[in-house]
Amino acid sequence: MRNNTNILGTIPEPTKRSKSDMKYCTTMNRWFLIPIGIWPIDSDAKIFEKIFSKTRIVISYLLILFLLVPCALHTFINEKNPRLKMKMIGPLSFCLMAISKYCFLVRRKNEIRKCFDHVFIDWRRVTFPIDREIMLANAKLGRFIASVCAVFMYGGGFFYHTIMPISAGSYITPSNITVRPLTYPVYDPLFPAKNSPSYEIVFVTQWCSGFVMYSITIGTCSLAGVFVLHACGQLTIVMNRLENFVKSSKKSSNDMFENRLAEIVELHLRTLGFILRIEGILNEEFERAETIATVTYCVLLVSFTFNIFIFCYIGETLTQQVI
Repeated sequence: MRNNTNILGTIPEPTKRSKSDMKYCTTMNRWFLIPIGIWPIDSDAKIFEKIFSKTRIVISYLLILFLLVPCALHTFINEKNPRLKMKMIGPLSFCLMAISKYCFLVRRKNEIRKCFDHVFIDWRRVTFPIDREIMLANAKLGRFIASVCAVFMYGGGFFYHTIMPISAGSYITPSNITVRPLTYPVYDPLFPAKNSPSYEIVFVTQWCSGFVMYSITIGTCSLAGVFVLHACGQLTIVMNRLENFVKSSKKSSNDMFENRLAEIVELHLRTLGFILRIEGILNEEFERAETIATVTYCVLLVSFTFNIFIFCYIGETLTQQVI
């Protein structure tokens, strides 16, 4: 069996251009993964960097649980209205899906690092301008996909976590207690959030929790976009080299013929191995999310249908009273 290093050549040292290209390719991933501690760090990184990364992971877990646990207790213990209870199952399912994705990302952090290492090596091996153009075009598309996902997720999250509670305003209960709404209701025996400054603390913490959950979703999407499109670019490069090989094969000597063919085959095998690694990561991710997502959609469908039934029933009751 041929040695991959002998055929494709030794891995070049990173140049200024390759560093710039690698940074361009992964900038969006860094923005979304560093705050939640998923961006892989080097094995020889300083102990402070490793501790700081693990601290961000712990904080992210705590923020998600800060939303999930009090809201679940309030929904299933305090809330007596079946309609409101069903309405809250949707956000709770989103929290469960977010923490499930996050557990996967944390557990697969080493595999994600290996995928990024693979991408970085490919960028360092670029020698032909046409190969660089292909890779940059795919990197640009990956950045665009991540940007669109970020705009929709962060935009929707901002309205849901900020605009909706503020625009709803406060109201006074029959017990003469002023209540200011929160995005996720909390279980009062754990910590009351009706008065200042506890309300402001809970509001800001829930906002940070939402940021973490949306970053998890966007980070997963950006990983899929960058890795898959990079693999597509490598396959395009293989096709281009194969076409050039066929056109120039008659003019090449036997040794050059074998070397070029071996290089194309090794590059193809290397790309297929990268695709298998991506498939292993993403398949597990979406298989884990599929069950929760299906339950979420079913619950939301039942909730919407139930709401329509309620409105029809109320309208019919009002009509009967008028008649």
